[in-house]
Amino acid sequence: MLKISEMADLANTTRRTLIFYDQEDIFTPNHRNNNGYRLYDYDQLYDLLFILGLRNLDIPLSDIKNIQNSTTSSRELLSNTQSKINNKISELVKIQRVLNKKIEDKNLADDEKLYEPSIKKLPKKLFWHSISSSGCTADEVAQLFSNFYKHLDNLAIMETGQSGFFTDLSIDNPNDYPDASFQVIKEITNAEIGLPIIEKPAGLYACILVRNNGTGINHGLTSLKGFCRRNNLSVKENLWQINTNNDFVETGSSKFGWLEYQINS
Repeated sequence: MLKISEMADLANTTRRTLIFYDQEDIFTPNHRNNNGYRLYDYDQLYDLLFILGLRNLDIPLSDIKNIQNSTTSSRELLSNTQSKINNKISELVKIQRVLNKKIEDKNLADDEKLYEPSIKKLPKKLFWHSISSSGCTADEVAQLFSNFYKHLDNLAIMETGQSGFFTDLSIDNPNDYPDASFQVIKEITNAEIGLPIIEKPAGLYACILVRNNGTGINHGLTSLKGFCRRNNLSVKENLWQINTNNDFVETGSSKFGWLEYQINS
């Protein structure tokens, strides 16, 4: 058997918490000695950890007490508690995304890598892709994006796999970008989905990190064009636009993104 201080240490809580839970009839010791000291069985640890976990999710003590009673009438309460936990998880995911975005923005600002062309060796990747766009207005992009992601599960937009666009644009014509045809792309997971697939081949790519807005993309494309000319690089006729994360700001894009042209071997 365990003394109250020993049980508190095992559960990473305090003696005061256990006394309070006992007084409120939420978690009581299985034994008391002749002096009235609380004594616990080792198996009670798991029940206590469950209670502490619920409290960390801000589940009210009154609800926890009812759950501990395990009566038939508590089934609805269990279901409601599960809903609260699911909502809490959703809130935490949203908070995590905001924090990740702030960290990413800070790192990019610190590294000062924007608009610096480079050559990178990239691995092969497979992407699902949408139909080709018929226009480039905000509403047309949103509709194409929405129709594409309806084929994926609800969490696909938050997954860590790459996303972006495959754009029909020669590196020699950066000013044609606003009218260029494109497809929405999302890196393939293990799920089997009836969407067409496009391969991004392994190889060397001329790349540049830009702000994903009209001015930033045009500046990046112009810089890449000059970089390839200076270095006598021949590239493919299609542009890969890869988001830095899946926190989309506008038109299906993250705040920053990579512009990539595969270099002809």
